[in-house]
Amino acid sequence: MKTRSIALASLLLAATAAAVAAPVFADEPPGDAAHGKFVYQRYCLSCHGELGNGQGEFAQYITPRPRDYRQGTFKWRSTPSGSLPTVADLEKTIKDGVYGTYMPTWFPIGHRARLDVIAYIQLFSDRWKTEKPEAPLVIPPEPPNTSASIDKGRKLYTSLKCAQCHGESAQGDGVSAHELKDDWGQLIEPADLTISARYKCGDTPADIYRVFMTGLNGTPMPTFVEQISKDDAWDLAHFIWSLRPGGPNHPQPPAIKGK
Repeated sequence: MKTRSIALASLLLAATAAAVAAPVFADEPPGDAAHGKFVYQRYCLSCHGELGNGQGEFAQYITPRPRDYRQGTFKWRSTPSGSLPTVADLEKTIKDGVYGTYMPTWFPIGHRARLDVIAYIQLFSDRWKTEKPEAPLVIPPEPPNTSASIDKGRKLYTSLKCAQCHGESAQGDGVSAHELKDDWGQLIEPADLTISARYKCGDTPADIYRVFMTGLNGTPMPTFVEQISKDDAWDLAHFIWSLRPGGPNHPQPPAIKGK
């Protein structure tokens, strides 16, 4: 009996792990919005609100404010600027969370529960009834991250006026930093690109490249897909990557007098 119990427990753990790790396939059954409502009420309602309007009971204490789902506008996508995200995009955000914000990872609830809650979230906006996500951006292979690439990226940072928001030293303190607002009229702070080795968009230069090319819907961060080439985007991504703690261009703290 003990052996059977152990075997059953192992089988259940394996099945759970497989469900959690499962990717989204094109021929996979869509999420169940009816079950997704229960998932939403359990995990999402306190921040995003009963109506999906980003006005849950804790929303007033959170910066940045929780997403208002009624417009169908999402920052983190693989699709072009202005497009709806794919289901895979939404699941990635739910699974990974958004680093540096109050949006945690919901990896433990499992793949099917995430698909179900996505199906329920899609009911908040009519966009999902009339539009389909555009084809995801194709990210080309990353070229070598060299000092020459970083230097080119530094020049692009200046010519594209990134410092206007992110600051000359990329610490989120540009001249426009304190007056930026999102599409909902909420103040929004540009990212300090030097404070962490992780970013809200992800942890690799490819994630940074994607943000340059897709922009962040609902925010002042535009798409640069028509302004820069793919090589330029990689150079800029390499420069941003070099600013992280431990990177070759991470700003040094001011020297302490007498030291």
